[in-house]
Amino acid sequence: MSPSSLAVDKTPPRWLALWLAALVALTPFSIDSYLPAIPAMAAALDTEVARVQHSVSSFLLGFAIGQLLGGPLSDRWGRRTVGTIGLSIYIGSSLLILFASHVDHLIALRLCQAIGGGFATVICAAIVRDLYSGREAARIISLISTMMLVAPLIAPVIGSALLTTAGWQSIFIFLLSYATAMLVLVRMLLPETVSRFSRARRQRGPKRDLLRSYKQVLGQRRALGFLLAQACISGSMFIYITTAPFVFMQYFGVPASRFPLFFGACVLGLICMVQLNIRLLKRFEPRRILLAGISLQLVGCSLLLLGTLPEGKTLWLWMTPLVMVMASIGITGPNAAACYLEFFPRISGSANALYGATLFIAGGVLGGLVNTLHTDTLTPIAAAMLCCALVALLSALFIARARDPIEVEMPAAKRYVPR
Repeated sequence: MSPSSLAVDKTPPRWLALWLAALVALTPFSIDSYLPAIPAMAAALDTEVARVQHSVSSFLLGFAIGQLLGGPLSDRWGRRTVGTIGLSIYIGSSLLILFASHVDHLIALRLCQAIGGGFATVICAAIVRDLYSGREAARIISLISTMMLVAPLIAPVIGSALLTTAGWQSIFIFLLSYATAMLVLVRMLLPETVSRFSRARRQRGPKRDLLRSYKQVLGQRRALGFLLAQACISGSMFIYITTAPFVFMQYFGVPASRFPLFFGACVLGLICMVQLNIRLLKRFEPRRILLAGISLQLVGCSLLLLGTLPEGKTLWLWMTPLVMVMASIGITGPNAAACYLEFFPRISGSANALYGATLFIAGGVLGGLVNTLHTDTLTPIAAAMLCCALVALLSALFIARARDPIEVEMPAAKRYVPR
């Protein structure tokens, strides 16, 4: 059944979450699949591993830029149009990366690639917010999170296999092919959830309305509290992702072929927590679960820092609390997003763009900072994660006031309006 054949007010199709998850998975594939290849890329480009790791931070920052631009444009032009533009940029940048001969070229092209990726994936949460709210929105985001978490679980395995058999360029050929498949998905299967009337009205309005939407978002203090909390929580994850090649392959001496096993352990913890979150949402409000998740991460980060103090390199003292820290994101991410988006029923594209961009800017800055300032030990990494968890808890309690109910004026009716 094509999107255009679906009737107005009809319940969104069950397959929609699967397709949205496939599109969102473009991001973890783009980041995690080439992590095992970073030492090989450093050797091929005649530079240091830390220098190539800056391409991870440039991707995170570019992804944030793409979301900031793509979010309000998707409210104005429609979700499918913006998704098509973004994937086209991504495909072109991926093609050019194959011919990169200097690390600076790689860093710049990863920035461009990420801008396109931000355009393409920012539409996913906006589509969810167009169709759902409250607990239902959190449940759908959790379902999407469960399915898309398969990507970071298998991405390092794919990257390691491609690196061994065909070199690091083959990883970007894989990403190019995946993005091409997603372009077909967006054009052929995803519904347009912004009505023609809404698009026409917004396109007739002045372009400063794009900035006015962001001003409206920035004026909602409690929503910004949820945003800051999740930005700090995600900051821990991006610190981990950015420094993972150093931690496992250089500090602990894990070979590239075994790197996916350690990286995947954290992803399995995430998947389990997302499943638990879906069940908890049947009994508790998202904001309550969010506070529990942040508290769990704070405990895990404290144990992580303590595990770096003993002399010697003990891998299990690092891995055990690390899995706890990463797994806690499975119950904070969906609930923080649902609580935040609850405040913006009419500008979900812009609100989601600012949300996603803030997470990736925070991740890019924190990951790049820790990567630059690390002292060849794990202590600065663990200390930075602990600070992130502490700020997240304070933000949720005193800015978002997560213990208080969320009361927002909602539209008179939720309508599924396909193209």
